Amino acid sequence: MADENDPNRPEDEPPPQPPEEAAPSESQATAEDDSAREPPPDPQLFDETEDALRAEPVDSDEPPMAAREDNGPPIGAVEHDAPLVSEEHASDLPAEPLAGADLPPNYFRAAGDPDESEAEAPQSQLGRLLTRVEQTARDAWCAIEPQWVKFSGALHGALIEIWRRISGVKGPRSMREAAVWSGWAAGGVAAVIVGFFFYVTWGMPSTDDLWEARNGQSITFLDRNGNVILREGAQNAPPVNLGTLPPYVAQAFIAIEDRRFYDHFGVDFGGMMRAGAENLRAGRVVQGGSTITQQLAKNLFLTNERSWRRKAQEVAMAIWLETRFTKDEILALYLSRVYFGAGAYGVEAAAERYFDRPARELTLLQAATLAGLVKAPSRLNPARQDIAAARDRAQLVLDEMVALGFIGDAERRAALQEELIVSRRNPAGVLGYFRDWIDPLLNEVIGTQRDDFIVETTLDIASQRAGAQAVEEVLAEQGEARRVGQAALLALDDEGGVRAMVGGRDYDISQFNRATQARRQPGSSFKFFIYLAAMENGLTPWSVRNDEPITIYIDGQPPWTPGNYTREYHGPTELTRAFAQSFNMVAIRVANEVGGQNVIDTARRLGVRSPLYNYHSLALGAQEITLLEMTQAYGAMAAEGYNVEAHGVARIRRANNNETMWSWRPQRRERVIEERPLRYMNHMMARVVQAGTGTRARMETHQIGGKTGTGNDYRDAWFVGFTPGYVAGVWVGNDNFTATARVTGGSLPAEIWARYMQVALQNVQPRELQMPLPEDYDLGLPIPELPTITAIGAPIGVMETPALPPPDGQDRSLDFGPEG
Repeated sequence: MADENDPNRPEDEPPPQPPEEAAPSESQATAEDDSAREPPPDPQLFDETEDALRAEPVDSDEPPMAAREDNGPPIGAVEHDAPLVSEEHASDLPAEPLAGADLPPNYFRAAGDPDESEAEAPQSQLGRLLTRVEQTARDAWCAIEPQWVKFSGALHGALIEIWRRISGVKGPRSMREAAVWSGWAAGGVAAVIVGFFFYVTWGMPSTDDLWEARNGQSITFLDRNGNVILREGAQNAPPVNLGTLPPYVAQAFIAIEDRRFYDHFGVDFGGMMRAGAENLRAGRVVQGGSTITQQLAKNLFLTNERSWRRKAQEVAMAIWLETRFTKDEILALYLSRVYFGAGAYGVEAAAERYFDRPARELTLLQAATLAGLVKAPSRLNPARQDIAAARDRAQLVLDEMVALGFIGDAERRAALQEELIVSRRNPAGVLGYFRDWIDPLLNEVIGTQRDDFIVETTLDIASQRAGAQAVEEVLAEQGEARRVGQAALLALDDEGGVRAMVGGRDYDISQFNRATQARRQPGSSFKFFIYLAAMENGLTPWSVRNDEPITIYIDGQPPWTPGNYTREYHGPTELTRAFAQSFNMVAIRVANEVGGQNVIDTARRLGVRSPLYNYHSLALGAQEITLLEMTQAYGAMAAEGYNVEAHGVARIRRANNNETMWSWRPQRRERVIEERPLRYMNHMMARVVQAGTGTRARMETHQIGGKTGTGNDYRDAWFVGFTPGYVAGVWVGNDNFTATARVTGGSLPAEIWARYMQVALQNVQPRELQMPLPEDYDLGLPIPELPTITAIGAPIGVMETPALPPPDGQDRSLDFGPEG
């Protein structure tokens, strides 16, 4: 058959006509169906073909196809008289583009091709990133594939060669060879066993000191005199005497922790497999397979590391314990060392902690509750969490005891009828606030180390108890009548060591430490900084300033005139009298004279870190600071002019070898009050106690200096007093900032302070305050010409410069305290 493209065919010869169409055979129909299911040709392929044709035209003498003589339809064309699709199905076909419609550049469609699908949306950033990762992985595999093929081939060949050589070894030919081979095999097995033994036991602790072994860490707290004031952690308690305990105490632990305790040899492989099956079925850890002996081994000797080696060590240690001790001895050791939460190790400590009774007096429900705590002592702790969870766990323990025949169902029902009363008493007693305050230091130094530590604190336990007692007694006697609900007390020595810290009335009710965390208005006790700045800037206790009203003008508001507590004014007054009687007008004039920024700088130098703003209200203590800051600042007077840094721990050491892990060192020790200003302030502050607002704090045995303070609307009342070598501060008020019944700093705070100091100063040698010398008299500056105060918010002493607004945008310029 001649080719239609044959060059030898004459050009004027029409191409051969296609043969008559015949009915397609079955095979042809099948072929057509298959071709119809083939995917459409790639449009990119046609685009590239068309571009190539357009870019490289072929030279030819033939006329353009459009100019040829039309001798018939093109090859492969179908006449319109024989449609391929019926009209009823014509609507199902995709529509062809209309003539003249906008088509994309280089649009090309082969005859009979379906419409192109819509263009895919551009990939998101994540999609592009995943594509790039996949491409990088393919490139990496292409790079390493040759080396991998070489390695795998070499490994395969080596394994084949090893197998060939092993399979070629002939068996022993005599009894002698068989004996030699058996010896080598036995030696190999023995070597493996010995190696495994050393792998497991290497690094295990000695078991010789079993009775002294401890779980985790033990911390013993000492006061400054060496008295033990608190113990925490696993104490070296002797094994429990099972004979003195009710039988159901030990039975409760066996029922919930190790029901086959008396049947296994330390390791319950059946129980481990059952626990593993339950965990697999649940998809999480719901059961543990450790026996009581294994738990004892872990608690005594091992760490909490989760590894196969540690598990093997636990098994080996459990088997060793079973060979050395009887079951009852193991159970007694376990009950004396297991952890129950809240710092209680051992059933005796747990019974005291949770139920305020010894273990021999535990009821059935209480014993079941303690047994249930072992699984999750922190989560199930009934003293801190919802007691319902601990009771539900106790019911599970009772059910297990019934199932094992330890108790009857009637005993179980009777136990569940009992009310479970859990003691929420703080195990630290009066040390709760102090213990919380030093906790960050202990976490930093000790952390989770498993050892015994001794913490030497700065506390005096007798003073600590006296402070807590003074707060409670005064509030119990007068708190309700004076509408006062809380108080705080803090005492320091002249190096900053905390001798007593009472952060509130009852730690068990509220753990908020009002001595270190509460910022309250100090009232006139802040005048200490104002008058100290004045003494450092040329004034003396005998300088005279006018005690007369001051009017402050505010645009858009009526003029406001602050006044003294008694609403009386005394004209020209010496600063000593103004300070002792807490005349507000003199304090405002002195603060304006020395400059508010000088006052702030003085407070900063003495250790105040709370925000302070240069407003006129600064002169009367309307800006809030903590009791710790105020007491620490007054401590410079007790330290005879040197700075004081409050701290509660003197030293931390290991118990076994006295190795010092941390000891307190002051960041700086320098004079912050010069000698002459110190003498001036001693003179004025002693006058406060002798004949001023703080007379309730007078003592016959020691010379006392101090200052009272009362916040705005009687919401806060303070007294801070000192003697050489010792300083203490007291705050009284309400947590919700409600007003008291006109409680001032010279009333309840001074009374609490005096009651505390009667005990605290019993062993403190009296020393006299440094008073002014003869050369300190006849000094000082004359009364200055002060500008008229006309603006609120202007810095004291700099009337033209506005101060920065407070952080909350509220104007506190008129928040003056009522008195000293």
